[in-house]
Amino acid sequence: MTDVVDAADDRPGLGRFAELDLLGLSQMLASRTPAPADLASGEWLGVVQLLTMLLARGCAELAGDSWRRCSAALDHALESAVASGAIDHRETVIRRLNLSAALLQQVPADPNVDLLAPARIARLFLDEVPMAAGEARELAPRWHSLDISLIRRLRYAKSLAFPALLAMRSAGGNEFDERLKEWADVLPLLP
Repeated sequence: MTDVVDAADDRPGLGRFAELDLLGLSQMLASRTPAPADLASGEWLGVVQLLTMLLARGCAELAGDSWRRCSAALDHALESAVASGAIDHRETVIRRLNLSAALLQQVPADPNVDLLAPARIARLFLDEVPMAAGEARELAPRWHSLDISLIRRLRYAKSLAFPALLAMRSAGGNEFDERLKEWADVLPLLP
């Protein structure tokens, strides 16, 4: 019976990750370990959630290379979660934008760190938003009568716009991308 327990302990699992701090977990994931196939989809989802929680809690202590390592770790965790079927690409975008918004409420913007770079955040939003702000403004008031596919597009746009706008506001300065300003007016109208 001991052999079975020992063999199970050698298998990468979520419990092993929970024992690591932010930098330890980031170092492991940034080295692309474990491989996507090494964990089940639910475990990858747990790794993503653990990493984002640790990042949100520990971001004030990060600097330079630590940020790059954490960004690489997040990339690997999200890519692996998608590969495992735990989440889809759209969910990764929502998670990235929400994490950027949470981080930028605690630390200053940094153009050298993807998660803290206003230009990168704006580009991610603009590349993924499923419609133009004008179209959303036109559709939103009558969303109850729309086809379900249009309602889903409006809701996805809202899921992206809210954290993107929060991140941009939190970043402050003159870095608020003009293309997002019209979304600030549309956001309250979205279902």
